Amino acid sequence: MRSCLRTCHFLQSRQVVQQARLTLVPRRDNNKSRRFKSAVTRMDSNSDVVLSVVNKQVEFYNARDLESFMDLMAEDVHVSDSETGAVLATNKHELRPRYVERFKTPVHAEILGRLCCGDTVVDRELITGLPGDGQADCMATYVVKEGKISKIQFVWRSRTPGVKL
Repeated sequence: MRSCLRTCHFLQSRQVVQQARLTLVPRRDNNKSRRFKSAVTRMDSNSDVVLSVVNKQVEFYNARDLESFMDLMAEDVHVSDSETGAVLATNKHELRPRYVERFKTPVHAEILGRLCCGDTVVDRELITGLPGDGQADCMATYVVKEGKISKIQFVWRSRTPGVKL
């Protein structure tokens, strides 16, 4: 049990607001509903590198900086839709056109929550600025190996009709 208790950082909109034991802390939002702050669990020193890579990826996505964004991807990056199992890309060259199109709109990812365990990061995101003023909820799982993102899995829910992953 003691080994399961790890230091974690609570994040809200990408800012560290508190250190605590591995626990989710309830908070109230404007709707008075019960919600939980996200936890970033740091399992080892490698987690700092992993988090840094994923943070840069989000930063470059929001800046729509295609070259810097693609530089964070492994040559053999594997990208898929977790729900359908559809493979979206099996390498960096297949992934690039997807983001060339995506970055033509003013897309922005807001991190609503994050978990990190070893080389894996799971982000809960709100994506805005999609075509037709579209919005989507997204859960993205990133696996980082040797300082590059080697695997991405998405769960995607459109908030706007017609918006696709």
